[in-house]
Amino acid sequence: FEKYSTLQGGFIWDWVDQVILKTDSIGRDYWAYGGDFGEEFTLNDSNFCSNGLVAADRTPNPHFFEVKKVYQPVKFEAENIARGQVKITNQYEFINLDHLDFTWYIAEDGKTVESGKLGKLDLHPRQSTVLSFNLSSVVPRPGAEYFLTIQAKTNRNLPLIQKKHLVAWEQFKLPIGRPTIPQDPNDFPVINIAETDSNVSVIGERFQVSFTKKTGYLSEYIFNNRQIIKSDLIPHFWRAPLDNDLGNLMHTRTASWKNVDKELTLEYFQRSLANNVAKVKVITEHNTTGSRITMTYRIYGNGLIDIQQQLKTGNKRLPELPRFGMKMTLPKDFNRLTWFGRGPHESYWDRKTSAAVKVFSGSVWDQTYPYVRPQETGNKTDVRWMALDNGTIGLLAIGQPTFDGSVHNYPYSDLDYVPAGRLHGKLDLKPKNQVDWLIDYRQTGVGGDNSWGARPHSEYTLTGKSISYEYHFYLRPFVKNDDLMTLSKLKIK
Repeated sequence: FEKYSTLQGGFIWDWVDQVILKTDSIGRDYWAYGGDFGEEFTLNDSNFCSNGLVAADRTPNPHFFEVKKVYQPVKFEAENIARGQVKITNQYEFINLDHLDFTWYIAEDGKTVESGKLGKLDLHPRQSTVLSFNLSSVVPRPGAEYFLTIQAKTNRNLPLIQKKHLVAWEQFKLPIGRPTIPQDPNDFPVINIAETDSNVSVIGERFQVSFTKKTGYLSEYIFNNRQIIKSDLIPHFWRAPLDNDLGNLMHTRTASWKNVDKELTLEYFQRSLANNVAKVKVITEHNTTGSRITMTYRIYGNGLIDIQQQLKTGNKRLPELPRFGMKMTLPKDFNRLTWFGRGPHESYWDRKTSAAVKVFSGSVWDQTYPYVRPQETGNKTDVRWMALDNGTIGLLAIGQPTFDGSVHNYPYSDLDYVPAGRLHGKLDLKPKNQVDWLIDYRQTGVGGDNSWGARPHSEYTLTGKSISYEYHFYLRPFVKNDDLMTLSKLKIK
């Protein structure tokens, strides 16, 4: 909405979810929508009334934060970020920026190492200035990432806005860094391969990783005598349909990708051990789409698993992929989450500018946003690493370089669309006896030009026909008091 100087844009409908608080027969509150009031024979638009930026009680919905970010009245642009130069523009039409105080800080892997105050900037409407920040004082550590963040907060109380309210901000990744020194697999404890009629296992000093011969899936990960994975690590290309997805019929158009893990035919299963590295390569075919999925695993003596998944789609006229990734289930006590990526709220390929890159933590349950109707929720983008633990041991996923990830205190399928059903986020999503962990290359964007037919923009769509996708991440176990940031920097020759 900045493209044309003579036009306004960016208008959003609706402001608030138009649903009504109701209580069920056992006293539980929920947001009621079309069909919840006993009018079985009355036409209604289901939950089409719940498309606001804020909930009915005025709690901000996750997309609220993205709107605030793109609406912000101060624009920050990288003029020459290698020299620390940032251009700042007053986007107001009629007022100066003298009601704002500007501050900045530089973070190393999420921790502040430099900071300062800029005070007021005397910028008239539509006026710009270029500021320079001294980057020479930052001494990079091997593998560390550095970000410059600039913030503008009110310096006095204003109508409806209190002093120190964050009005605008931006984060810039700095071109500062030093490579890490790769480790030699021969320096790790020795590993061996053992086989039965049904499984292949890689056995190390404190761990065992097993694969099922029938499917090729990684089926077991034991660390310190504790089973970490409850289910197979499977290819997973489905998304529980958003309201926008239902409006453009994604749930029917892309149904051929929904149950990929159950429809694959194993074509090739190869295992080997050389130079203290166990390698398992699995090639499968998906006849429905004429696609090939290749999964390659390298297991090292420190318990680390290097995982690569590749999809080559067929030449058929295929729909887009809702997502391209993998999914597994962990025991329910792995309910503590930490991640280095965008947050703290959920973010998606086309809705992530409001989520800064930092280190965040919280419970698994709190990553679910209780939308009026259950649907896809809780995704994190640009994740460097993500960890789940139970207070004693945990599992760390490390992007090569990044991934999308989400965790759910219930089967992910609990979010799925039920035709003609009236499910409610406050009633029908409950913690279960598991944690589902989705580690993705990415999802197709969430869209939103409208909610009755428009698809996500093409640049945010995982095209299906005649294309190849590939991504790469590590899994490694850890114990209490391990430094996750340090573990995440490991590179292997």
